[in-house]
Amino acid sequence: MGLEVLVYVPNIIGYIRVLLLLSATWFFDNPLLFIPCYVSSVILDGVDGYAARKLKQVSEFGAWFDVVIDILGRGILWSILFRWGYFIAALEWCVFVCTHNSLGADWKNKFGSSPWI
Repeated sequence: MGLEVLVYVPNIIGYIRVLLLLSATWFFDNPLLFIPCYVSSVILDGVDGYAARKLKQVSEFGAWFDVVIDILGRGILWSILFRWGYFIAALEWCVFVCTHNSLGADWKNKFGSSPWI
């Protein structure tokens, strides 16, 4: 797997999601622009995973990139909506770094034996 992974369809969808999130942040004071940008990013989150499986373009980079975009989107929302939102966003980043570094790219599948909370 080389640099071609950067132009896989699911990753291109991810780049679009990043642009939508940045646009949503820019247009936060205008709900008519903010909501479609943010909601489109959320919808494309499901589309990129479907495309990755359907097109057989699943990759470690794609799995990592998808989660990074998810955390970025939630972090932006937390930080805009609440004064203490930066703390929640930073905590989520810490959890991501710890789980991704210790469990690897397959981290989602390694919680099967975790206790239900």
